[in-house]
Amino acid sequence: MLWIFALVTALLAVNGQENSTAKATAEHPVVAKNVVVEGKSHEMTYNGTGVKVRVGHIGAINVMPKAELILEICRKELWKEGILSDEFDIEIISQMGCGESFEGVAVGADMYHQQNIKAFVGPYCNTEMDAVSKMAAYWNVPIIGYMASSNVFSDKTIYKTMARVSIRTTNSLAMAVFSLLKHFNWQRVAIVTNTGPLAFERTQAFEEVFHANRINVVKKIMFEETADAKSITASGYLDDLKNNARIVICIFSSTRDMSKEFMQAVSQAGVKQHDFVFLLPWLQAEAKDASPWIGTDGQVLQNVREYFTNTIIIDDVNGFDNTLMAPFKERVEANGMSVDDLNLQNIYGYVHLYDALKLYSLAARAALNESKDPNVTVDGRVLWNKMRRMQFAGMATTVGLANSNATTTVSGNLSSGVVQMDDLAERAAVYAAFYVAPNRDEVMKMVVMNPVPMSNCDGLVNRSGCFELKLTDLLTGFWPSVDGKLPIEEPSCGFRNERCDYTLIIILAALLLVVAIGVGAGFLIYRFMQNRALNKMSWRIFRDDLRIVNEEEMKSMLSIGSSKTKLSNMSRFAKHHAVIGTNTHASFHLYPQRRPIVFNRQDVQLLSYMKQVMVHDNLNPFLGMAFNEKDEMLLLWKFCSRELSRILFTTRRSLWTPNSTLLLFATSLWA
Repeated sequence: MLWIFALVTALLAVNGQENSTAKATAEHPVVAKNVVVEGKSHEMTYNGTGVKVRVGHIGAINVMPKAELILEICRKELWKEGILSDEFDIEIISQMGCGESFEGVAVGADMYHQQNIKAFVGPYCNTEMDAVSKMAAYWNVPIIGYMASSNVFSDKTIYKTMARVSIRTTNSLAMAVFSLLKHFNWQRVAIVTNTGPLAFERTQAFEEVFHANRINVVKKIMFEETADAKSITASGYLDDLKNNARIVICIFSSTRDMSKEFMQAVSQAGVKQHDFVFLLPWLQAEAKDASPWIGTDGQVLQNVREYFTNTIIIDDVNGFDNTLMAPFKERVEANGMSVDDLNLQNIYGYVHLYDALKLYSLAARAALNESKDPNVTVDGRVLWNKMRRMQFAGMATTVGLANSNATTTVSGNLSSGVVQMDDLAERAAVYAAFYVAPNRDEVMKMVVMNPVPMSNCDGLVNRSGCFELKLTDLLTGFWPSVDGKLPIEEPSCGFRNERCDYTLIIILAALLLVVAIGVGAGFLIYRFMQNRALNKMSWRIFRDDLRIVNEEEMKSMLSIGSSKTKLSNMSRFAKHHAVIGTNTHASFHLYPQRRPIVFNRQDVQLLSYMKQVMVHDNLNPFLGMAFNEKDEMLLLWKFCSRELSRILFTTRRSLWTPNSTLLLFATSLWA
């Protein structure tokens, strides 16, 4: 273990320890005295009127150039604000660590034993921070983490004197993701991660938060740390994911690279649909990474950008803009420096370094003012308690705001540069959820999460920061769905449509369809057979088989002798004559037909009887009827040119004749 190695190094350093003193100032000679704080002997440096604490900064090799100048800016401004004075001052010693040999652990031991360092800022990396912070707890000296993001540091039963000002800690991002899940009423999620110790640690932090807040992880999928889009697709895990969850949280060791491979696989596999939500906590170990769709030349890679369409990224509120740059540049240039000398890709490192030193100075000043005991400025436990729920203007705050007591913006939310500590002396940061919209180069801020302190809460008892995030919606109706709302955690029919089994409904519908088709077909067949039977009746006359003759044709048809006998009736019957076939002369009665005529059995029998049986030399033979072809019905019988026709065609006769019966029948049909 690294901390055991550090303790051995510290014991060896004690054997050769030589008392060192700080450089004397021109005004006051420096005097070193041994004091005892909670059973630990500390060498304090006094400058005649007050105490000067030596603060050790353990940075990282080739990561943050000119970091010591940022610390000097902080010290200079602390003097201007009156936090540092002759009564209480600090001296900053910077050394590098976080190399291949973990030399930062030895640097920490050497600083404490050889250089009389009584407060630490750093180390920069997680591994060395773990060992040095445990030694600091043993020595009971304060230690401030400014870039270490591991979730293990939130356990204050081990890291008893450690505070952190980083806004990208794993546990705080896990709380932000949980708050977003709660905001949208999602309680069943899936986690996608990869192998490796870093991914395991991050996933464990999220699972602890989810378990404590009753978020059910229904599926956990793990890929190899070196997996690419092709291997992810070939694994078949995406189908498994599709059958178990709709809300997917992606936690990777390399957030930028692995997220790109995973989202590419998702897009190519067709899993990425409107009813899936992919949440991407933007976990970054150190420097701020560029977005996956930004190339090395700063241009947008549109094909990669499309992979992330309709995803939601959770990051600090300034994660996708340059809001921090303006106040940072203003602060640096106001102190005679140029930002060109700094690594602006790691702007968070510089900002947090400044905030870490200021946090220690504020806590030490508050403890000193309260107790009037100089020894309290190096008491790790006392200062840790002072840092709990502390709030102050950090480096990213504009100069005007930093010099005032204002700590909130006009909207009531915490300013991006204001440092708010929670009940475990961990930074309560402002987070936001960003929606990656289609056809837009920039992400859209959809939800802002502001920390709000909880009343009647002790972080040491419930092992929480006693802060909750208050969410404010900035966008609504943006999701590409029918109603614009985000999808629910489980489809109403289940992930496999198991709750909506339509088999029985389909069978019943098919049976009803078959019955309906059968009934319809039977009816059509019945009508066809009925019409066919009617067509075969001897009394059925088709309109195509007859021709209505006009007056001139009628005159030519009658013989001269008969015409003399019929001239008195020609005008009456000229329009009621027709020729059936080629030479059958017939007369007819015409009736308007408003609907199709349906014949029952008795009608058919009567018409057949009249056609076949009622035949006599003194009767006009009934020829038949034409119907259902036009909007009129015709009753036809053979034309009689004899004198008897005068009697037969006399209207309103009381004598019974076949014609009168047929007329009554036609009248009933017409009615």
